[in-house]
Amino acid sequence: MSWIDDSCRTFEEVFALRENLYRDYQAFESVFSEQKLLDKQLMALCKQRCAQLHRSAHRVASLSNEQIEALPQWYNRAEFTSLEKAALQLTECFCLDPHSISDAMAAAVVDEIGDEGLVALLEYLALCDGFTRFRVMLQVEEAA
Repeated sequence: MSWIDDSCRTFEEVFALRENLYRDYQAFESVFSEQKLLDKQLMALCKQRCAQLHRSAHRVASLSNEQIEALPQWYNRAEFTSLEKAALQLTECFCLDPHSISDAMAAAVVDEIGDEGLVALLEYLALCDGFTRFRVMLQVEEAA
């Protein structure tokens, strides 16, 4: 990574090289928690599953080791709610093949959190997917 200063080891340090872009990213990311568009636990599960799918070492601090280990088998684990399962199915499809998202998958989310919730989830997944790919590509992780 010769075009990036060797002192930049984390996602935050690399992104901060363009402070205006980093501020915009932080502002957009904060909308989800400030406006309570999605449950924090749901966002954490989706973000962690996205990281797993992209083989990122990122670990969402608010999740337990047990929750993280259960994520790859979310579909047959009783500890995940129907909303979490619907969102995790959308997460996997969004990250691996967005064209595979079916109307039924979207409807399962809408049944749980409404149309606005589906839109917020898709926006959040775009943020997670894009910036997880960014971190993997640059071989940096979020600061602990």
